[in-house]
Amino acid sequence: MRLSAILPCFNEEENVQNAYERITAALQVYEDYEIIITDDGSTDGTLKTVKALAARDPHVKYISFSRNFGNCAAFRIGYLYAAFDWSIQFDADLQSPPEEAHKLISKAREGWDVVFGIRKRRQDPLYRVLGTRFQQFLGKSVFGIDIPLGASVYRILRTSVARDVINHPTRAQYFIATVPYVTHNYTFVETEHHQRQAGRSKWRWRHIRDHTLDLYWGFSLRPLSLSWLLAAVALLGGVTALFFNQLSAQAVLVWGSLLAALQLVGLAILGEYMKRPFTSKPYYKQIYVRESNIPQCQIDFHTRDLLDDQ
Repeated sequence: MRLSAILPCFNEEENVQNAYERITAALQVYEDYEIIITDDGSTDGTLKTVKALAARDPHVKYISFSRNFGNCAAFRIGYLYAAFDWSIQFDADLQSPPEEAHKLISKAREGWDVVFGIRKRRQDPLYRVLGTRFQQFLGKSVFGIDIPLGASVYRILRTSVARDVINHPTRAQYFIATVPYVTHNYTFVETEHHQRQAGRSKWRWRHIRDHTLDLYWGFSLRPLSLSWLLAAVALLGGVTALFFNQLSAQAVLVWGSLLAALQLVGLAILGEYMKRPFTSKPYYKQIYVRESNIPQCQIDFHTRDLLDDQ
């Protein structure tokens, strides 16, 4: 099996060398491999370390963004330029040990398109563990989203499937929830999970919030039905208030405040849908690459612009 390892990095100067060594040790037993490190606009010494690794090891490829575009953009661009038939995604923080990759690879060899790692005894703050479970439970049971429960970013999949996923015309960028649109031939394996060894997690409350809204509003139309229900309730309430026009001024004020609140909630739901793109424009087209040692990437993001100018 030939493998493309995708390693997104953002300010991981303390971890990227160790991640490279452990990923190399885990993959060098296979037929062939490459490690594509996507530097997501790091402001520390991450890129310098990555370029040094690439200078001495031809297995290392790198793509450096002009600024921080987010983790989703980083791994998506890695899938786009993967050279081999299978792609396996790692995290630079090494919480999902590269030594566990053989479990994913062994399962993929059984004929699956995608194999997700499920974190056993997840070593994250309790609010993140419970938050993820609650988010996915609501997504599946309340919003009716076909999301692989428990799936993590530690995964192996056919590169062709990964590209179909990143090009799928969904309303939001949520890779795990998009996979079932492309294939139902996926499964899970349990993998160990460790605490971050160095540096700080880049995920903050705002990232969790935005990711959750992308899941719910990007993959379900049920909130739109709720907005219609709220509008109907507001209309019915208004007609009722007019019919019983002998209500006290205090009751009218209460009714008016309630109806206004319902209308605002409905408008907020509609606004969430309206601000998300409803086009099939691939997300990677919005990324700007500063430099790369992958020839095709250089052509796509540099030579192409020169040809356009001519």
